[in-house]
Amino acid sequence: MAASSRIFALPWYARGEYPVLLKLFSDPHLLPATYNAWLSRAKQTESLLQKAGFAVARIRIRPAPFAAWCKERNVSPNQRARLTFANEAARDFPARQ
Repeated sequence: MAASSRIFALPWYARGEYPVLLKLFSDPHLLPATYNAWLSRAKQTESLLQKAGFAVARIRIRPAPFAAWCKERNVSPNQRARLTFANEAARDFPARQ
């Protein structure tokens, strides 16, 4: 398997932007209500992926750029959009373990 196919793009959020993002997302019920709960789950997911041999690219999702990206593509700001956004941003991300 090529190294680039071993990179997993993980959407990542900043503490101060998390409440704004939850309001932006069309599916906030899929995410923890608090940043601390989200961060704990995200770090656990990241650790599991790394143990499985994947390099993890933390892809920061910011409210305004993500909203613009969704609008340009006429997509709902949901989980599928977050993952697509992260994968597009990670295409040229250097592999790191």
